[in-house]
Amino acid sequence: MQSFLSILAAALIAGSAIPAVQAALPKANEYKSSDCSGALNYGHHSALLGDVTMDDTTHSVYLAGANWVGFSDKTGNGGKCSGSALTVLQGECNNLDTAHPGKRIKCVRNID
Repeated sequence: MQSFLSILAAALIAGSAIPAVQAALPKANEYKSSDCSGALNYGHHSALLGDVTMDDTTHSVYLAGANWVGFSDKTGNGGKCSGSALTVLQGECNNLDTAHPGKRIKCVRNID
């Protein structure tokens, strides 16, 4: 019985760690609004998240779980960041149209 309880306790502890691990995964969620409100335009959430191109209808991006840099261009939707590295983006909501004066951010790159 003691062995069963030990296994059960270990399984419960391991299971409770799963949400914490997923929360730490890099995230770049796109919104049509300028302030990350409303319906999600496109969601990106993966341990392998690197370059994330922004859809032309996206105006803000919610970033978490990594350090991000915004770029002036993209090779195409689903492609890579190109052009100039414009700015280091802070976590949470970033307005793609105003985060860097005079340039729209078209792609974000996870630099971790």
